[in-house]
Order: sequence, then structure tokens, then C-alpha cells
Amino acid sequence: MISIRYVTHNAQRPKGGSSCSSHISSAGSTRFHNSSGNGNDTDIATNTNKTGNLERRKSLFTGVFVVNTPAHDHSGVSHLAEHMCFRGSLYYPADHELFVANALLPLSINATTYSGCTYFYVQSYNKALFISAIQYLYSGLVNTHYEKSKFEAERSGVLVNELTLLERNIDYLNNMAIRRSDTSTMAYKHAGGFSDSVLKIGFDDLIDYKKRWYDGEHITLLVSGADTDGDEIISLSRQAIAEISARGCNTKSCDAMPFNKAAEAPAFTLKRNTSVPVCLMSRYLTNNHQVKPIENDVSTWWVPQEFTYDLLDVEHQIKSRFIALGHFFIDDEVNHAGMIALRFVHNTKTSTQALTDTHKKVGSVLTEFNVDAKPRLFTDAKLPLAVQQLIRDYQQQANSRYSEPHSPLKISPFGDYLNNVHVCRTGKHDANVKSKNADSPINNNWVRTTEGAVELKGNKSVQLAANFTALLSLDHLPALPKLLHKLAALTAQSAQNPAERFQSADNHWVYRVDTQFHHLLIDIMTGASFWQPRTSGECYALGVARFHEHIFIYGAQDRQASLRNFWCKNTLTQNDLNTGVSKSPA
Repeated sequence: MISIRYVTHNAQRPKGGSSCSSHISSAGSTRFHNSSGNGNDTDIATNTNKTGNLERRKSLFTGVFVVNTPAHDHSGVSHLAEHMCFRGSLYYPADHELFVANALLPLSINATTYSGCTYFYVQSYNKALFISAIQYLYSGLVNTHYEKSKFEAERSGVLVNELTLLERNIDYLNNMAIRRSDTSTMAYKHAGGFSDSVLKIGFDDLIDYKKRWYDGEHITLLVSGADTDGDEIISLSRQAIAEISARGCNTKSCDAMPFNKAAEAPAFTLKRNTSVPVCLMSRYLTNNHQVKPIENDVSTWWVPQEFTYDLLDVEHQIKSRFIALGHFFIDDEVNHAGMIALRFVHNTKTSTQALTDTHKKVGSVLTEFNVDAKPRLFTDAKLPLAVQQLIRDYQQQANSRYSEPHSPLKISPFGDYLNNVHVCRTGKHDANVKSKNADSPINNNWVRTTEGAVELKGNKSVQLAANFTALLSLDHLPALPKLLHKLAALTAQSAQNPAERFQSADNHWVYRVDTQFHHLLIDIMTGASFWQPRTSGECYALGVARFHEHIFIYGAQDRQASLRNFWCKNTLTQNDLNTGVSKSPA
């Protein structure tokens, strides 16, 4: 049985410094995993306003599942495992359960993967709904029953779309180029993976990984609730989890069940040596960016994470001292050894003597500043405050480095860590972005969903929505992702023009839903067919959200973006005809 802890609202808050969570890249810091298909640092976080509204409630309940999930090199298997936790389970079989709950219930569920740890969280002011959501999450965590077609859709579709979106950012891409070329023993293991590396994850790799790490030994549940008896919440949570375990749905007794034999294509597995070859970044991701013919030397100093706050405070001053020689930056993700990377990208390839001279100058400049060690407490502005607080409290208790937070930290002076420098060579990308996935199917067997939502055979109903029908409401719709605000603003300016409902650009799109169709949305959204573009892997994000006084259907990083106008019209028309009254969009 997993460990369950009740946390009061008195965890220590970080003092000073910038947001410096030990993120996987991201996502986020470029974080991944927002498994709702609305990745945070890709500007597709839709639950921000909703979570804010929830947190203002007096009796908000918050739960966080902490799962130990080590990264396997740059494979991205821990990131994929996070995604697959929302792909249905024996207890909650519908793989659109998460989307419906986040959109129509007073509930916020999400997850994020870091290097070494994954957090799954839920927030709600309704106690019964909160406990059901805890059960839903746990059922997905320990599940290893997947159809191979769903595995393929999530890996080759959703996950690749998400990573492709991130890799369109030139700063992110150049940082990842350095990570992939870094041969140091301290080098980051990029838990999020890359759009090419995740394709090497085999079905058996996923199942083996979940069986190994998603079990009671590696899962802790943190819960809190204002004005609530901790013993009661722990007891209710334990009962909900016990119901899942009683059905035998756990990682020790459930085997993989490849229901869809048609998807059993041979796959590379991680059981071989999966280390990324030491080579230039020019071999990778060239479908997204062109690689300049020049190569750059990159020097890296690894220092303990406790120096993060003071270093970030003076990073800009340090940068300004080296404009002529190269670019200095801090990669503040914490690696497996508790260290962060101070990087210096030389303007060109340099001689051995030039490197030595530059290293001395960088070391000299760094020691000019007063850089002291301070406990680094978990902070991530992308997560709800109550979630951050639970994680922070857990880390303070679990991390022996901070077992006595007011005692001197037992680490060497900052200058001692500047004596060791590692040099690697990497290619540099320019900003010539190509949209490799524009209107292209995942493979020849993929069924496009561009003609409108159609009824699916073997459709599985959403349990949370069915059990809490009285709470379903469009009032719970999240805010439209920031990434799509400009597109939505264009349609909002032409609200009286039916022809201007739809806007698309760069594989993203929005469709303004006219008021007369609002009453259809709950029925449409609770059906599996509406979410088929997302569950089939055609897009990274799909949903319904509010922007000002309007409601929009939207999609992000969608391979069929230009055709979604027709899809939205047909979806609304078909459901409207089912009511016996035709109000088809013009």
C-alpha cells in the first residue's frame, strides 16, 4: 500500500531568488507534461484561471501523487509513462475522462514530469469529487493494460506533437543541442525526450517501466484541505485506493494486454544500450530547423543547486561581461547529483590556449560576486500554489540536505567548483522553422477525423461525469490557452460575421461557438467522438474554453489544423440535428 501524508498549510516558503524548479528540460525552465494535452510552458496551460478560482474557495482539497520516475538517458520513457496514466484503466476505461473532468467539473487534474520524479495533482472544493478523482488518478498510475493502438497514438502522435512544438523554439532547441552533445558524467538525462528519441520507445519498454516504478514502493500521496480533519481525508483516500487494489489492478498483478493486434508493429526497445551517440546536433531535428555549418565549443561548470538563487540574481551582469567572447547562461535544472550547469557557449571553435584563457576569465568574473549557498526549495510558478506547497513540504522532509534547514549547508565554497570544467562541441540552429507536421497523418493507416465527430464503436463512458452529473456545467470551462489568444481575438472582433468564426495559423486553430449552440456542448464534450482528434494522436491539445465573453473550440499543434473549420461545423450540425432543430452554422 502506498504512503499517504496529510500536510497542513504551514510548509516553508522559498525566500528570494527566481523560480527554479528542477524541471526536465522544460517542461517548466521548459516543462513537459501537462498530460491534459495542454502543456504549460508551451503556453497551452488552460487551467490557470480555473485553478485560481478553485484556490480562492475556503475549503479547497488538494492531492499530489509523487512518483519516483528516473530518466533513462534522453529516451523520454518517463514522460510517455506520465501520458499513458491518462489513457484509461480497468476502473476508468474512457481515455477522454481527463478532458471532460477538467472542462466541465469543478476540478483541476494535471501532471508534470521532472528528471527523477513525476507529480500528478488534483484540486477540488467538493470532497466527494476530490476522493473520486484521487481514485481515478491512482487507477491510471498502476494500470498496465493498454491497447497498442493507444500506445502508438500517444507516443507517435500526441507526444511527438508536444515535443515538436517545443522544438520550434530556437532557444530551447539550442539548449537541447548542448545537452545531447554533453559527454560529462554530470550531463543531464532529459526526461522529456525529443521528437526523434521517443519514437524508439517500444511497447514493452513502457510496460516494464510502469511495472518497475509505478507501484506502492515508489508512490506517495500528499493531501491537504483547509478546515478539514486530516484523519478523515487520509481514511477516505485510503479506501478509494483500496478499492482499486482489491480488483487486482496493480502493477504487480496486471500484465500488458495488447488488445489491438493490428498495431503490433516491431519496435526498438530500451533493453539495448540507449545512450545517445556523442555527435553534433546537426544529426537531430533538422526537419524543424536548419543547422549552421559552424560549430561551437561549450564549456560547463557544475555547481551545487544551493548556489542557484544568488547566481540567477547576477546572471545578467555576468552575461554582459562576455558579449565579445560568447554567451553565458545558467541551466538551472538540477541533475542526478544535485548540481546545476553554468554554460559558456564560445562564439566559434577555439584553440586549446584560447579555451584556457576564457576559462580563467569566466572563473575570475564569477568569483567577483558574492555567491552563497542557500537551501533551494521547490518553486514552480506554473503549478497551483497549494500544489507547490505540498511538494515543497514533501521535499523538505525527504531530502536529507535540508533535514535541518537552519543549519549551515555542508558544501564547499563556490570558487572550489570552478576548478573543473567540461568542454563539448555542438552545432547551432538558426530560426528557419519548418512545419513538418502540417496537415499530415501519422502513418498510412491513420483515420483522419476532419469530417466531424462521429460515433465510435465500443465507446466507453466517462465515470466522473456520470457520477457527478449535477456538477456538470459550462461555468467550469477553463480559460483559453495564451498561445491562442491572438487567433481568438481576430474572431472576437468579427463576432457578427459568421464567416469569421474560424482562425488557424502554425498548426493551431480556434472556432468561436455561437450562443445558440452552447446548450449542445455538454453532450458533445462528454462523448468520446469529440475528443477523437486528440486521442487518435492527430493533435497535441484539443478542448473547449472561454475567451472574454465567447466560448471557443480549439486545437494546438494539430496535423489537420486547416481542415478543422469543417470538422467543427459538422460536429455542431450533427448534434443539433439530433435534437430535432437545425441551426447549422453558415
